[in-house]
Amino acid sequence: MDNTEKTDKILLLESYKNNVLRFIERCVPSDGVFDEEAFKAAGGKNVRGSGSDKFIIPKEKRIVKTLTLKERAKNNYWAFSSTPGGVESIEGNHSAIEALYLLGELDTLTDEDKANWADYINSFQDEATGYYLGPYIPDKSDPSWSDASVNTHPWYHMHEHLIACLCPAIMLLGAKSKYKLSKGSMTGRYLDEDFLKDYLYNRDWNNYKFDLNFRRHNPWWMGNEFWNAGCILWQIATWEEGTKEGDKARKLLDEIWYKWHDENIGITGFWYGDLKTDKEKIWHHVMETGFETLTPKTSDEYCWISSPIMGSAHQLWLYAYENHDIPDELRKRQTDMILLLQRNDGLFGLRAPDDPLSYNDNTIDTDCMTLLAFNYNRIDYRREDIKKALKKAVLSIFKYKINDYGVLESRMEVGFGHNFNSVPTLSPANWGNMINMSFYFWPLICAFNILDKSECPELSEFIDHDWPQPVSHYLWFMKR
Repeated sequence: MDNTEKTDKILLLESYKNNVLRFIERCVPSDGVFDEEAFKAAGGKNVRGSGSDKFIIPKEKRIVKTLTLKERAKNNYWAFSSTPGGVESIEGNHSAIEALYLLGELDTLTDEDKANWADYINSFQDEATGYYLGPYIPDKSDPSWSDASVNTHPWYHMHEHLIACLCPAIMLLGAKSKYKLSKGSMTGRYLDEDFLKDYLYNRDWNNYKFDLNFRRHNPWWMGNEFWNAGCILWQIATWEEGTKEGDKARKLLDEIWYKWHDENIGITGFWYGDLKTDKEKIWHHVMETGFETLTPKTSDEYCWISSPIMGSAHQLWLYAYENHDIPDELRKRQTDMILLLQRNDGLFGLRAPDDPLSYNDNTIDTDCMTLLAFNYNRIDYRREDIKKALKKAVLSIFKYKINDYGVLESRMEVGFGHNFNSVPTLSPANWGNMINMSFYFWPLICAFNILDKSECPELSEFIDHDWPQPVSHYLWFMKR
């Protein structure tokens, strides 16, 4: 099944590509890999929590269907699952688009095929809210959203995070949303200047207290929250360019969203609160209020640095795509801080490099590697260190993060689900997940466009390849 050897030998691009295409072919909606009915009957609340594994359907009982891209086009069938044997998932859908685009396979479809695919996705858009109420996020009326014991991400947050990723994928199909985002009651609310200011200013950037007060949350989560708003404004400005709403979105993005971010970059080069507000509301993790350092010594001090990096990466993707100015001194600090987090095995973590508890997953590697690549291209600072770090990271990812299907896995031996109640995104351990397979490849492409094959012959085919550049901020990279 797996043609990609888990060794340090030369990696073959064609073998890896074939693994990905075969994996996508297996992600056809089926009967599911999780017994949600039994889970709920047993009082289960968090599908990613302890004890949920016993509700995973055994491998031998999973029904895995297959469809090639040609067969999908012939039958005009564009539904995908997030994992082989899984149920329909709109997250699996946009991940398929992204992976096929990056591998050059999306161009094998006709314009009519792409339009049909976009129509399928747009069939899930709700005109009233602007959201995509597809198979991924439970309905707003679902009682799980009001359960403070497990809910860390509210209904609106998950929908807006989906829009931030899904709309750029629709652009790869050469299409737009069915309904204007500016007209949705939820997506259009960011055109209200007072609402946008209230959304950005005076939030509490410390740990969530499981009290359903989502104005308080840590920098990692808050980075997603602020990115969502910026992405929606960018999407309206792009898709509705030349209209009153499009022009307003661009103005608010420049004069409110970027302004807040420009004025509140912390000493590390990342965001961890509104620097003009109450110091108690600025991220201090478990340290005393006002704690700041550029030279972490303890695991807690490393965590104080790492959480803002994992959050800030999201906003910095917009900064990179639009080439929005960041002072060189702050870029240098960003680079210094990220390099501190590379573990001894080459992957990036949240604690000291030699700390065995330094957690790693695909989002951590992606956040760190994309930002290192952007800074490598923007300023002449520690470029050799960045190249060494990226080489080590890429080789480690190929060595340690390829699953039995031969595609990228966020964490080996651990299942995946995007949210505590998002059953359609679930995948069993080592079984593969569409978003991990596509999203995790982004930092590798960033690295391929920096590394030299003379110094990294194992990756020569990947380095030589002319990777297609996305048409939006999401999965965007700087070409060599």
